[in-house]
Amino acid sequence: MFKNLTQSQKEEKFNGLINYAEKINNNILKKVCIEILNDYKEKLFCRGAGHDGIEMNKYNRTHQCFDGGLLDHLYNVTKNAYNIALNYKEKVDMDLILFGAILHDIGKTKIFDKWNEDGEVKSNLNYSYLLVDHVYIGEKIVEEYLDKEDISEKFKYQALHIIATHMDTMNKHMAEAYIVSYADSIDADIENIISYPRNAINPIYNDYYYESENPDKI
Repeated sequence: MFKNLTQSQKEEKFNGLINYAEKINNNILKKVCIEILNDYKEKLFCRGAGHDGIEMNKYNRTHQCFDGGLLDHLYNVTKNAYNIALNYKEKVDMDLILFGAILHDIGKTKIFDKWNEDGEVKSNLNYSYLLVDHVYIGEKIVEEYLDKEDISEKFKYQALHIIATHMDTMNKHMAEAYIVSYADSIDADIENIISYPRNAINPIYNDYYYESENPDKI
C-alpha cells in the first residue's frame, strides 16, 4: 500500500527543495530556508507526512505515510505552489510563497517519530502532537531562525503567517498564504487516494468509485 522512498529518491527530493530555495531572491529568506533544510535534513529523511494507527479514531485518512513521505510532500507542495504562483507573479511575492511552501510542515519533524524500519508503523505520532500541533511548532522553529537575522518585524510575520495559516487554523490575510494552503491541500488530498486506496472506496457497495485503466493503480 505504501512505498518507502529509497535513499537516492530522498536525496533527489531534498536537492529539489534546495533548488527551489535557491530561487528565492531575498537573501535573508534564502539563507534561513537553506539553513533550516540542512539542519533538519536527517529528520526530514526519516519522517512521513501523514499518520496512521491510534489517530484513526480521530482521522479517517492519511497521506504519504511512508519513510521519506515528508520530503515527498514538501517537494510536491513547493512545486504546486510555485507553478500556481507563476500565474500571479506580478501580483504576489514569489519569495514568500517559496519560503512558506518549503517550510510549511517543518514542525512535523518534531511531532512525528522516526520511521519504524520494519514497516509496521501503527502510529508515527508522538505525544507532543496530542498537546501542540505541527503548525505551532513549525512556526516557532522558523521564527527562531528569523530572529537571528536583520529582518523587519512586519516582513518576519508575513513569512510566519504563511506557515501559521496553511491548515486553516487562522484567518488568511495574504494571497501568498492562500496559494501555499491550496497547494498543500491539493497534494494531501490526491495522495490520500493514491497512497491509501481505502479513501476511494464507496462505502455503500464496498468497491471503488471508479475503475482506472492505469495498470499501475493499486
